[in-house]
Amino acid sequence: MAAAAERSYDPNNRDEVQAVLRREIRAARLKVTLDRALNRPTSAAVKRLASIGLPPFVDPKPAGQRH
Repeated sequence: MAAAAERSYDPNNRDEVQAVLRREIRAARLKVTLDRALNRPTSAAVKRLASIGLPPFVDPKPAGQRH
């Protein structure tokens, strides 16, 4: 059984959580593509993660300060 990964982000910070989720989704998409190209099986969990839409970027400026 794999050891639990230590969190490198604040789970209460929405921007950080979404950034980590975007990175994990992109990594899963890359793995699916490479596995297909190399004729390797891909786990169902990785395929499900790869199929999720990317969360939106959050603008760091409040709405009244955007230009």
